[in-house]
Amino acid sequence: MLTNLVNEKIFTVSSITHHLQLLFNSDPLLHNVTVIGELSNFKYHSSGHMYFVLKDEQCQLKCVMFRGSNLGLSFEPSDGMKVKAKGDIRVYERRGEYQFYVSQMTEAGKGELFAAFEALKEKLRAEGLFRSEIKKPLPKIPRKIAVITSPTGAAIRDIISITLRRFPNIHIMVVPSQVQGNEAATQIAENIDFLNQVLPELDFIIIGRGGGSIEELWAFNEEKLARAIYASKIPIVSAVGHETDFTIADFVADLRAPTPSGAAEMTIPDKESLIKNMKLIKSKLNRSISHIYELKKQRYINVLENLKYQSPKNKILQHLQTIDDLRNRLILNMKHILDLNENILTKYREKINTLSPREVLKRGYSICLKMPERIVVKNCKQVEKDNLIEVMIRDGSISANVLGKEEIKNDW
Repeated sequence: MLTNLVNEKIFTVSSITHHLQLLFNSDPLLHNVTVIGELSNFKYHSSGHMYFVLKDEQCQLKCVMFRGSNLGLSFEPSDGMKVKAKGDIRVYERRGEYQFYVSQMTEAGKGELFAAFEALKEKLRAEGLFRSEIKKPLPKIPRKIAVITSPTGAAIRDIISITLRRFPNIHIMVVPSQVQGNEAATQIAENIDFLNQVLPELDFIIIGRGGGSIEELWAFNEEKLARAIYASKIPIVSAVGHETDFTIADFVADLRAPTPSGAAEMTIPDKESLIKNMKLIKSKLNRSISHIYELKKQRYINVLENLKYQSPKNKILQHLQTIDDLRNRLILNMKHILDLNENILTKYREKINTLSPREVLKRGYSICLKMPERIVVKNCKQVEKDNLIEVMIRDGSISANVLGKEEIKNDW
C-alpha cells in the first residue's frame, strides 16, 4: 500500500509519520545518545512522568522521562538546571513530533541562564539597587498610570479590565513594547526613560507580561532594564509572569506584583469601597463633631455661669451681704453682752445696796467717825477723851466730844 501511495505521490498523515518513525529507529546516532542542555518548562505530571525541554542558546528539544526511569534520580530537576540526559530520539506518531525519550539523567550544573541570573542579582544587590529604603511610595488614589507591555497580550487586557472595574476614573496609557526576545529589555528601558522625560506627572508605571519559561522572561533579567528601573523618578511596578516567577526587575522595582492582574489589584483602589468608607468616616465625623459641639456648648454655659458667679459685681454684692450678716451678728452679740452685763450690774447694785452703810443705818445702827479725819471708829483705842466725833444716823449726823471711854472685853 505504501508503494502505491509513493508512486502516486499521495500520502496519508499516518503513513508519512510512520515512515519517519522507521527512519528515526534505523538511525544508530539517535539511539542511546547523550544530550547536554538546560532544563526548561519542567512539569512533573500526576502520573509520575516528567515532561520538559532541553535547550541551548540556539535550539530546544522536547523530552519525556517516564515514571519507571525517573524513580532513581538523585536530584530534583527544575528550570534553569543544566543536565546530561541519555536515551533515544523517536517520533511520537500521535502528534507527529519527534522527542527525546530520556532513560537516565544527571545534573550538570544549574545552567548558564540561571548562573547569569544569580551573578547579576548579587552584583546589583552589592551596589544597593535592592535596598528597601530607596523604594518610592505609590499614591493611594492614582490618577494617571502607564503600562509598558505587549499591546496584544493577556496581561494588558487583565490590567485594563481590573483597573476600569475598580476605579473607572483612572487614565491608563498603554506603551507598546516587546516583552520577549533580544530587543525586549532595550525597548522597555527606553520606554521608561521616555515616560520620565515626557510624562513625569505619572503616578506609577507597570512593566510586565504573562507567564513563561525563564528564556521567555529573560528580558526582565537584563542589567540595562534593571538600571533603567533604578534611575526612574516615577515609581515602577514589576508584574512579570506567575507568582512563583522572580526576575531581577522584581527586586529593583518599587513594588513587585505576583502577576499582571495582581498589579492592578494591589495598586488600584476599589472606588465603591472607598465611597463606602468615606460615607462611614463622614458619619463618624458628624457624630464626633456633634458630640464635641455639645460638650463645648455645655462647657460654654458652665463658663458663663462661673463668670456670672465670679464677676466683680457679684463678688461686691456677696461681700455687702456678708457685711450685713456680720453687722447683724455683731449687734445681736453686743445686745446679748449688754443684757448679760446689765443683769450682772443689777445684781451687784442690789448686793451693794444691801451691804451699804445707809441700809445699815436704816435698820437703827449708827456710824462713829473721828473728826476731822473722818475715820470710822471701830474700837476704843482709836479715840481719846475730848476728841471730836461725828455720829451718823438714819436721818442725819450728830457732832459730839468724847467725855470718856470704857473698853469691854468679850469673845466676839
